[in-house]
Amino acid sequence: MNDLKGNQSTENPVIYYAIQLLALALLLVWCFKILEPFITPLVWGSVLAITLYPLHKSLAGKLKGRHAWSAVIITILMLLLIIGPAVWLLLATFDELKELGAAYRSGELAIPPPPENVKDWPLIGSTVYSLWNESSKNISQVVVSHKEQVKEFLLALLGLLKTSATGIVMFTLSIIVSGVLLAYAQSAGNSVKNLLVKIVGKAGESMMEAAELTVRNVAKGVLGVAVIQSILAGIGFVLAGIPFAGIWIMVCLILAIVQIGILPVSAGVIIYIWGVADTMTATILTIWMLFVGVIDNILKPIMLGKGAPAPMLIVFLGAIGGFIFSGFIGLFTGAIILTLGYKLVNGWLNPELFSEELKKE
Repeated sequence: MNDLKGNQSTENPVIYYAIQLLALALLLVWCFKILEPFITPLVWGSVLAITLYPLHKSLAGKLKGRHAWSAVIITILMLLLIIGPAVWLLLATFDELKELGAAYRSGELAIPPPPENVKDWPLIGSTVYSLWNESSKNISQVVVSHKEQVKEFLLALLGLLKTSATGIVMFTLSIIVSGVLLAYAQSAGNSVKNLLVKIVGKAGESMMEAAELTVRNVAKGVLGVAVIQSILAGIGFVLAGIPFAGIWIMVCLILAIVQIGILPVSAGVIIYIWGVADTMTATILTIWMLFVGVIDNILKPIMLGKGAPAPMLIVFLGAIGGFIFSGFIGLFTGAIILTLGYKLVNGWLNPELFSEELKKE
């Protein structure tokens, strides 16, 4: 009798399935912990692969179906066009900082006196003129009298350079990962689609297509526009001879991604150039920075909302909310999750429309 009861308790389906789910959960957590150091390059690599897939597909067709060669070519071009200039700007900034430090230690650092028209700048004119004038006479005294502020500024500057160097390394790994994913894009896409279909049924195919389209739209409309603005602003900085152009380009990129815009940097650069350069250079750079500052108003609606599987406001809110929640990766994961949530809620509220949409897709 006792043996019979024991067999019944061990064969209890609730306990049996609970143990299976617990084992599965432990396995998934263990796998996640193992892959955790590689999550960022894997996510970025996936984003790049999805964004570049149409180009890869076209290039592979011209290469008579040689997908591996197409992936290699795209990877090399990405490294040359993005990582190359980024490394050059970072090294140039380091060199400028070393020269500045050496000049300060040797007493050869000279700051020209401010023009008189600096006093006429609204709100900050008199303060900037006073500090600038004092620095031109005795920079060492200014550093000593404002040592806490100088220390905080230098620490922030070093932190930004360190973050930039880390970001370049991480993005290099992400480009390489994207090349591998592009080479196996077909099989990887089928695996993800099968997984989604297993989880949510037939709607999984629609969700995958929505995710792909959202990633491309956000990559073009948020990151793409930010990169374009930063590159154009950087061209103006370099040609006008703005010191530490690499740092200001990085700041422009960050401000553009978080949707603040490059206005704070543009305003500072314009104020600086009118104080130290000739009228022609200052005028040209001012016009150029104003053009770069407003170009996102033209590009963003076109690139972010074109062909979107959800209203542009949903994609935009998802990108910004995701960034606040989890950083740069959140620009994409936030937009994807919010778009998929929108499609699910819309399908729940309007099942007939959702069924028709699935038939079309």
